[in-house]
Amino acid sequence: MTGPDGDIDAPGRPARGAEAGAATPHLRGYARFSAFTCLLVLFPFFIVFLLLGLYAIAGVVLAAGVVGALAARRRRPKSDRPLIVFSAIGGLLVLFIILPILNLLFTTDPARIVAMARDASVRDALALTLSAAGIATLISLLLGIPLGYVLAREEFAGKPVVEGIVDMPVVIPHTIAGIALLFIFGRAGIVGAPLKSAFHVLLSDSYWGIVLAMLFVGVPFIVNHSRDGFLKVDPRMENVARSLGASRLGAFFRVTVPLTWRALLSGAIMTWARAISEFGSVAVIAYYPKTINTLLFEWYNFFGYAYTKPLAALLLLVALAIFVTLRAVAGLKRADHDRA
Repeated sequence: MTGPDGDIDAPGRPARGAEAGAATPHLRGYARFSAFTCLLVLFPFFIVFLLLGLYAIAGVVLAAGVVGALAARRRRPKSDRPLIVFSAIGGLLVLFIILPILNLLFTTDPARIVAMARDASVRDALALTLSAAGIATLISLLLGIPLGYVLAREEFAGKPVVEGIVDMPVVIPHTIAGIALLFIFGRAGIVGAPLKSAFHVLLSDSYWGIVLAMLFVGVPFIVNHSRDGFLKVDPRMENVARSLGASRLGAFFRVTVPLTWRALLSGAIMTWARAISEFGSVAVIAYYPKTINTLLFEWYNFFGYAYTKPLAALLLLVALAIFVTLRAVAGLKRADHDRA
């Protein structure tokens, strides 16, 4: 039989919809323990904890894998063997990603991380980074959501060109982006020079230079997330609202935005996270005042990697907090999709 997604269910196996319906509510959306769990989750973490000398934790992970494998032992069809091989290869990539991250966290003294968080220069740099990233995100929302809506609703000559331009900040080396911004907004730039001479406004080497750099590298995320969210809303729903007397703008705010707010929130979080992590373009256009990444780079140059390790661990914890928030939003989106 052909499932609702167009796939053909194998003979003798329950349809995917039946499997989903039979799943208990608290397990819905989570795959069963299988060889993929061992290869993609447990194996990488086991190797990491083994390399870090955390043998007790490695033993717990290994025991969990053995117990899970015994509880879920079953023969997999031959057609799944390529997937097992692909999972073994993918497990190496997962290991490559988590090894430096967990090594940094588990080998740094927590007391030094706390002491670093209390350092006045660190707090000031972190507050400046978070606030500048927040302002860049707000500007991205104001400019990116309208563009995302147009790209989702209209077909026009040159649309691929616009979409390619939006994605350019993602692929341009960020030091080059900083230099390009400096020629526009610097002291002698096309925009920066008139602002400096007429209004005494200096964008380079200022807080607003940092915002400009963060805006440049972060705006593609909100445009693409909003466009993808708007594409999932049937235009007929907007037409119904307009037939009942709402203007197009009213239908946008009353129908489309409420239906896509989680996509917009995901885009905003990604934009904010990308802005926080930016260094290359910020260092070129506004080395001062120092963001947290500029401070980390300066300390690394002057004092070496051992001195900067607690600060790097602190920044990693901030990044992980953002990541957890993003995954929570994605989980809400997935839960809504499953209920629909």
